[in-house]
Order: sequence, then C-alpha cells, then structure tokens
Amino acid sequence: MTLRNNLLVSSALAVAAIAGTANAQPANVIEELVVTAEKREQSLQDVPVAISAFTSKQRDLVGVNSVQDLTNFTPGFTYQSGNDRASMRGIGRLTNVHAVDGAVSIYIDGLFTTSTVLAGGPPLDVARVEILRGPQGTLYGRNAIGGTVNVISVRPTKDFYAEVRAIAENYGFTNFQAAVSGPIADDLRFRVSGYKFDQRKGYFKNLAGGPSEGSKRDEYQVQFQLEADLGENAELWVSYKTLAWHNRGGPGARAGYLNGPYETGRLDPNFSIVYNSAHGYTPETGVNGIVPGSLRQFGNTNITVNPALEDAHEFNTNTPERVRLRDVNSLTTNFVYHLPSIDIRYVGGIQEYKYDLYGDTDATNVQSFQIPLAPGSICGTVGALFAAGRSTVNCAPLTVNADNTFHYFEYPKWYSHEINISSSHDGPLQWIAGAYYYNEKYTGTGSTADFFLNGPSSLRTPILGAAPNPQGLWSTGNYDLTTESKAVFGQVDWQATETLKVTAGLRYTKDKKFGSEFRRIVCNSDACYPGLYPALGLSAFGPGTAANWGSLLGNLTALPAVGQALGLGNALAPLGGLGNGAMDLTDTLAPKSTAGLIEGVTSPSVCTAGVCRQYTIGSNGIASRRLGDTSDAWTGTFGVQWEPDDDTMAYARYSRGYKAFGFSAGGFLADPKADEETVNSYEIGLKKNVSSTLQVNAALFYLDYRNLQAPVTVRVGPTNVGQFVNIAKSRSSGLEFGMIWQPIRPVRLTVDYGYNPTKIRKSVTLVDTNDNINTGPVSVVGNQLPQAPKHKLALNGSYTFELEPGALTLGATYLYRSEAYANVFTREYNKAPSWDQVDLRAYWAPTGGKYTVIAYVKNVFDTEGYQAALAGSSRNNSPTVPSDRFATGAQEVELTPPRIYGIELQYRF
Repeated sequence: MTLRNNLLVSSALAVAAIAGTANAQPANVIEELVVTAEKREQSLQDVPVAISAFTSKQRDLVGVNSVQDLTNFTPGFTYQSGNDRASMRGIGRLTNVHAVDGAVSIYIDGLFTTSTVLAGGPPLDVARVEILRGPQGTLYGRNAIGGTVNVISVRPTKDFYAEVRAIAENYGFTNFQAAVSGPIADDLRFRVSGYKFDQRKGYFKNLAGGPSEGSKRDEYQVQFQLEADLGENAELWVSYKTLAWHNRGGPGARAGYLNGPYETGRLDPNFSIVYNSAHGYTPETGVNGIVPGSLRQFGNTNITVNPALEDAHEFNTNTPERVRLRDVNSLTTNFVYHLPSIDIRYVGGIQEYKYDLYGDTDATNVQSFQIPLAPGSICGTVGALFAAGRSTVNCAPLTVNADNTFHYFEYPKWYSHEINISSSHDGPLQWIAGAYYYNEKYTGTGSTADFFLNGPSSLRTPILGAAPNPQGLWSTGNYDLTTESKAVFGQVDWQATETLKVTAGLRYTKDKKFGSEFRRIVCNSDACYPGLYPALGLSAFGPGTAANWGSLLGNLTALPAVGQALGLGNALAPLGGLGNGAMDLTDTLAPKSTAGLIEGVTSPSVCTAGVCRQYTIGSNGIASRRLGDTSDAWTGTFGVQWEPDDDTMAYARYSRGYKAFGFSAGGFLADPKADEETVNSYEIGLKKNVSSTLQVNAALFYLDYRNLQAPVTVRVGPTNVGQFVNIAKSRSSGLEFGMIWQPIRPVRLTVDYGYNPTKIRKSVTLVDTNDNINTGPVSVVGNQLPQAPKHKLALNGSYTFELEPGALTLGATYLYRSEAYANVFTREYNKAPSWDQVDLRAYWAPTGGKYTVIAYVKNVFDTEGYQAALAGSSRNNSPTVPSDRFATGAQEVELTPPRIYGIELQYRF
C-alpha cells in the first residue's frame, strides 16, 4: 500500500474513531443555504436545478480559492486557466477567438462578463458563488447553453466593520487583503476592499537563464461600493472595481509543457512559411542538418533536447511569456423598487479592459543557425566565383534568424441593461418577466495571433512590389467586432397543489455581429520560393530553396550580377528591380469565390475573369473585409417538481439552450462563419434531507447537442489556420451526485461526483492537421466531446475540536479526474491523462471571532495534475529525415500547481 493510501485510510479511521466516542454535542443540523439562482431568494434545496453553491465561509474551510478549485467540487464543470475557457457537461468554449461566444455565462452581481477568471475572486470580497449546470436559456440567456456561474459580492454593512487578511505560501507568494464597511448616514452605507497579490517565483524553471514562470503575479484589485435606501420602497447599490496584472501568470501565461521531443524538421508543419527554430537542435548531419558549429543559442546553453522530458517543470526559451492586464474598469448598478406585490428591478453596468500577452512562438532558445548548401548549388558556384574574383556578389549558407515571438491582445468594452418585474407576494402563482440588451465593441487578435521575428530578416522587405513590413511580421490576423444582443423573457411558477409545482419559461433572443477583419501573411522559407523561381523563368537554375540559393534566397536584386558571373551577360537584368526579401502571400492565400458571395462576409464582391474577391488590400499590405450576420432563437424551460414533505423535492425539467453564431474572425478563411448552437436538455433530480444530518442531491441528465462550433485547423497554402465548423449532433449524458453527512456536530463529510459520458453522433469528416501521417479526412463520429472527463470525484472530510479557547477544524480533500481531450479528435496526443490529488487543511477560530488562522498543504504528494488538455504536437513521418519521425505525437498539457503550503491570518476589527 502506498504512503498516500496509508495516509487516507489512517485519516478515515481516525475520524471514525473520534465520531464513535463523541456523545454529548450541541444541536447538529446541516446549515440551510439560500441562493438566488432563479433571480429570487430560495433555499438551494427548493430550486429544481442542479446547483453547486459556495459561501465565503465554506470556501475558507475547504480551500476553494480559484476557478480551478470551484471546478474540483462541481460535477460537470471544467476550466482551462491558461486560456480562460469554461465548459459544463461537455459544452464549452473551445477557442479564444472572441467572435465565438462562451457557452458558460458568467454573471458578477447580475452583470454579464466575458472572463471566467473573475469568478475566482477572494472570499473576503465574494459572499457566494452559484454554479447552475445545464442550459439556463430562460433567465440567463446570454449564451448560457452550458450553464451559468453567478458571483455575488459581499455587500456594505449597517454597522462598522473592518477586516485584514494576510496569506503567505512557498514560491514567494504573498496576498494582502483588506475591507472596510459601514454607515455614512442612516440610509447610506459604503464598502471599500482590495488586495495586493504577488508571487515572486514561478512553478517552471527556465534553463536558458530567463526568469521562472507559471503563476508569477504582480496584481492588485480595488472595489468601491455604495448602498442606499431611497425611501421605504427603493434600494440602490453601485459598485466600481478596477484591477491590474503585470506578471507572468494568469490566463495565457505558461501553465504546462510539451510531453515529447522537439520537432526538428526544417519546416514546422503548422507554420511552414518561416523556418523552424527548433531545427537548430537537429541531430541530423549533411544536407538534412545544419552547418556544423552554426547553432547560436540565447543564454549560452548547450541544451538541444526538451528538458520537460526529464522534469515537467523545466523549459528552455529566450523570450519569457508576459501577461499584462490594464485599464480595467467595471461599474455595476442594481436598483429595485418595491410595490405592494411586485418588485421592479434594474441591473446594468459597463466593463472594459486591455489584455496583452507576449511570448516565444517556437518555445526554444535558438538564436540562429545556417542551412547547409546542396552539392552543385547555385550559391556554392557563385561563392566560388566570388572567391576567384569572377563575381561581384558573394553567396554563403543562409543564416536563419530564429528569434520567433508572438503578441496576442484583447481590448473589449461592453455594457448591458436588464429590467425585470417579478411577483413578491405569497400566492400560488409566482412570475418574473424582463427585457435585456447587451452591446460590446472589441478589438483583438484572431486565431493566428501576431507572429514576428525579432531582429533583421528578409520579412521586413517583401519583394515584387509588396508593401514594406517593418515589424518583421510573418502572420497577422486581427479584427474589430461589435456584438449586440436583445432579449425578452418570462417565467411562471404555479403551485398547482400542496405538493406539486409547475414551471414554464420562455425567452426570445436576437444576436447581431458586425465588424472588419485584417490579415497579412509574409513568407521567407522553402515553402514559398520554390514556386517563385520557375515563375521568373529560372527553372534551369534548380529549386528555389535555401540549400540551392543560400544567402541569395529571395534576393532578386542580385540576379543580374549572378547572371553575369555565370556568363549569361545581361540575360537576368530585367529581374533586378524585383527586390530583396520575403514573399507576400496575402493575396495568394486570401479566399476567392467562383460561386457567389461568401456567407457572413458583407464586403462587396469584385470579379475579374470569373474570380471574385470580397476584400481589399491596403497600402500597408494588409487585406481587410467586412463581416456581419444575425441569428435568433426561442429558448425556454418546462418542469414539474414534487414535494411530498418538507425534506423531499423531486423534479423533472426540459430546457432548451442557444448560443449565437460565431466568426473565425482574423483568420480570413473561405468559410468564416459557424451557425448557432442549440441543445435540448432533459433532467430529473432529487434533493433530499434524509434527516437533519444527511443531505443527498442527485441528477440524471441527457443533452441533445446540435451544431457544436468546433475549431479545427485547415491548411491554407503553406500554413495552418483555425476554422470553425458545426458538428451536427452530439450527446452528453450522465449522473451527478452530491452528499453532505454530519453524523455528529464535529464531523462533516461531503461527496461530489460526476459521471459524464459524451459522444459525437453525426459529423462531416474532418482533417486533423496535427496528424502528418494520416493526412486525409477522418471520421470523428464516436469521439468524446472536448474537455469532458467521464469521471470527477471530490471527497472532503473534517473534524472540529470544540475547545475552550476556540474551535480547531482539521480537514482533508481527495480529488480525482479521469482523462479528457482537447478537441474533437480523440487522440492520445490530445489527451490530458487522469490524475488525483490530496489536500490537507487546519482552521483555527478562537472564541469571539476576532481572528482566524488557516494552515494548509495543497497537492500533498506533489502529483502531476492536469487542468486541461491542449492540442498536441504534430505526428510526423518525414520521408528523408529520420529524426523528424514521431509516430505517436506528443501531449501538450496544462498542469495543476505543484505542492503548495501556506498560512493565512484573518483579523476583524
């Protein structure tokens, strides 16, 4: 038996022994939890929806401090912290292209937000988090097809209150929090809170000498609240929040590793328009390798193999990943007016932020290398003639600048308004009706980000009259988009008998998106020049490759001198004005049509010789076109709930969900639009208080999921770009179970388990471009839905020692999650393996409640856990290079934190 199993068994036996010997205790009752899941206050046990709810006190006791922690205790809920994507029961956002909406809606104090990470706010500021599973398309219609996360802030107090908290952990982590609240006048209250969060050492070590990475933080948040009683019948609450990150942690930052060798082919199969930086590490010799001794590395290291193969927390790159979040402003307003039997409520606000992510595209520390010349190459001949004084131009092996970097950015600003009217009487008929409006303006990066080479390269001076490219960008894809969403909704609850209640709801939503996308692709590799030289009449000179032309590759200005050196006189003189640099492929790769207008593209079509272009190319070389479309849907719910006694509630519910259409904006694809998603959800559930000491909740569900917007990669010329397709039919079904057992007052045991088998049932065949062995279309029918582990389990047990100075609670948590996949291709290299974890926690609350001390260890056994799967590395089978053959591919996974231990002190004034 392992040490971990010994510890778990021993802990269980100890708890059982203590429970057996304890007799005289105060009243032992499981605390009732009140939620606002259906926009009115209700006991969680009375709401006919599968809900997980976490109060600030529960989060402190169990150790729920982030969105990832929330997912651990919520069946069916998963989260990619690196990409800030949430999924529920296999329905989620599978791309960071903002023109495709999320499938799990996040509401903070009633205001819709586009970022899941904000749901993990500190317990000092967050009174409660409610996670509603399954489509919530009636009351929460803004793309709540998978579910909804409601975050409710701690509100101002009528009496003066102040609290400070200090947290310290390993890895140089400190978190200082403070809150002050109280009355300004009899009917006016305030609250000011904030935190300063720093982590000075990352979870990952850079062997190239750069800074460590992984959750390194330098961030703060400040929130101001005012709450007023406007006479006897009205209340107003206003909140303003700002925050900032200047760090190497948070969404987008390094959180995982590639579990495989470097792909060292000369051309990366995914980005073949520039030479592969990792080719500098190749073990090949001769024409398939590099010029001996030509490898230059940043950091003066001699590492040529992936260090993560020996230690998952080591990497080797020259450009650190850096996250910057700034100009964050969030203003939220809640207003309610009470009539004798009706409440009129307004919820609205505005949010904005600027997010920038910089990093190393190639994930290596290669600075440069040289490509060997082939025997009999033009370059070798010209070089020899130059050495003999018979050529005015020289030629040498091509030196590749391999400092390859990227910039991803998002600059959104949005506002929303909701007005609802609801009943507030005690009659058998309860109802709510409302209207909603959302508007967002967004500027950001598409699926390809902005990729560029630092330092000199031929990318800066494209040939054949193309516009200059001074930043050295080889791929850029950005877009501006305005999104509007309008909706009206209503729901009725009818208490038909003393034991039977019927619920019916309906919502109509109309979505509109319009804007512009921008694209440019510039190439300086063997992927683009081979076709250029024959087009110029130079086929007799051999292939247009670096092995043949060397440092003259792309230097058309030098061709007249080359011709003279080879004894051709002025035969090549007409080519001398074509420039020296890279080849612009923007127009070549941009989509054309011979069959009419492209769906979702609103730019006018200009046709020449039967070929139509719905785009223009500006003087800066960037292609642009307009996008726009609309979608709408009726969604709703119908259900019955049966309450034969005060401790039992059983329900059956049908819900229909909808997510608006999406654009693969910034990708400039031939088919940029994916249609709207829909889901029909069938759920039966039971919420039962077996006694005052045992609470059991269970739900069985079946989701008929249509038109999943799945990102796949398609080949466009010499590069791969993301595209969205609709997967016709999928299903997600399963069982979710939750239990709280408090056999005696000191003992509390909880179980949260989810079983969620998923399957794609109908789809066109798709090309998995991460697979360079089987390059044709394959069926995805029968594959699992992405980010949907079949099993999730969380066990938590605690024992509270009631002592004269105070109460000491000792707790332990065991987490298990089965494997999950990154995309619709259920392949080994797209898999996050199964994992488990053990956490320990001690909570000391002295009598009087002035202060609290918490000590904890997370991931006690330092196991390797996987927050999410990412698309894996390419399978490859080079016909000429033995070292460039990877039959199984390699996993790319996002890791959970290593062993973390710390202490927290809370003090209340």
